[in-house]
Parts: sequence; C-alpha cells; structure tokens
Amino acid sequence: MQRAGKHVLAVNDTVQADLATLRARLGPLAGAWRGDASTAFLALMGRWDADAKALGEALRGIGEAIQGSGASYQAQEEQHSGDLSAIRAALG
Repeated sequence: MQRAGKHVLAVNDTVQADLATLRARLGPLAGAWRGDASTAFLALMGRWDADAKALGEALRGIGEAIQGSGASYQAQEEQHSGDLSAIRAALG
C-alpha cells in the first residue's frame, strides 16, 4: 500500500507538471483576445487554475490516505502477530 500511495503522489506530480506546462503555453493567448472574449478567456483560465489546484489536492489526499492505511494495516498485522506469538508461548 505504501508503494501504491507513492505512485499516486508521483502521478499527481506528473499531472501537475503537465498542467503547468500547458498553462504556460496558453497564458500568452490572453493578449490575443479583446473585449468580452478577453474577459471570458481570463475567467476560463481562473477556473483552470482552481480546478488544477483542486485536482492536485484530491490526488495528494488520496495518496496520503493510501499510505496512512498501509501504515495502519502494517501496525495491525504486527500487533496480531505479537498476540499469536504470546498465545503460542502461553500454550507452551
């Protein structure tokens, strides 16, 4: 689960880098628009930024949750293993 969580975080890094690259390419287009079209373009880019941020936060949360679940699962496994060892020792 730790590996899966790290993979999700790595995918998020890649997606965020790709979105930033695309955003950098689209940014100069703002000067090509005039009037209402310019206003609409700027609003759309604002929405782009907000959605990209939300996506990054969601993926980061998923990755961290998977890693946290993996750590919890591992701790429970170790506890159960210790409990079984104690039972075996008590039984002789």
